[in-house]
Amino acid sequence: MNAKLRSVAVLVGCVLCAAAAAQQYPNKPIRIITVGADPAMPRILAAELSGPLGQQVFIEEHAGASGTIGAAVAARAPSDGYTYMVATSTHMVTPHFYKLSYDILRDFEPVSLLASTPFVLLTHPSLPVKTLADLIKLARAKPGQLNYSATSAGSTSHLTFEMFKAGAHVNIVHVPYKAVAAALIDAIAGQVHMTLSVTPSALPQIRAQRVRALAVSTPKRSAVLPDVPTFAEQGLPKVVSPAWFGLVAPAKTASSMIARMNAEVVKVLRKPEVRERILTLAMEPGENTPEEFRAYMKADLTRWSQAIKDANIPIGAQQ
Repeated sequence: MNAKLRSVAVLVGCVLCAAAAAQQYPNKPIRIITVGADPAMPRILAAELSGPLGQQVFIEEHAGASGTIGAAVAARAPSDGYTYMVATSTHMVTPHFYKLSYDILRDFEPVSLLASTPFVLLTHPSLPVKTLADLIKLARAKPGQLNYSATSAGSTSHLTFEMFKAGAHVNIVHVPYKAVAAALIDAIAGQVHMTLSVTPSALPQIRAQRVRALAVSTPKRSAVLPDVPTFAEQGLPKVVSPAWFGLVAPAKTASSMIARMNAEVVKVLRKPEVRERILTLAMEPGENTPEEFRAYMKADLTRWSQAIKDANIPIGAQQ
């Protein structure tokens, strides 16, 4: 056999091997890297996927540095369909502040959105406001005299509140906290006038009437807080910033593997019992195609970029 024929034979062999591997996928355990956010949702997904995929799906946590440590690990992983990562809305913010070893859009293949939850604007009951309009009126009457707790400058909670301030044209002072829990605790105690918290943390406090919920940051009302209007409903259409979880894979993972995983994830999220479990976590299940999820991520990246500009935070401030 001459060299040209041998090359053709090798190429055909490679194609056949790749096709066989795709047909057998998956044939070993699959890991899902998490980055330190609430692990309950990823664990539900992993448990539910193991059966239909015929392989163990396990969670591997790499927490720290606003999710950038786990993302760096996932970006370096082989593109063989056996590593995935739970990306979050925080990953759309960190590129604006940190020098990263990866590009969140270039180095990952979107699979599907998994779930989302709104930020909720909460005030202490002693503050004489019952609606967002009341709060805006009070803040305009007392510029710089009201304050709010949120984690450090550039966090998703801080930037969402800055979206609100820019849209409402109010001056409310940011009191930075190192931890989300501490920011909420001091709002409950009345040490600050208000805070912005994700729904899973806020919901028990709202039900106990320790805080008053004025608005949610999702495009439509939350299923777990149906009586709380959105910012958009109250005249602030640009204040949209859901906290979300989604599944991604390292770049160049085969499209057939991405399609298989997307199909199985969608089936899981459509199960009534799974939807109910996610709702009990104060999150709403979400699903879309890989193409739709990529567009969703791009839009979120742009939205946070604008919020950073509106808040006058220097790019690279966290580096």
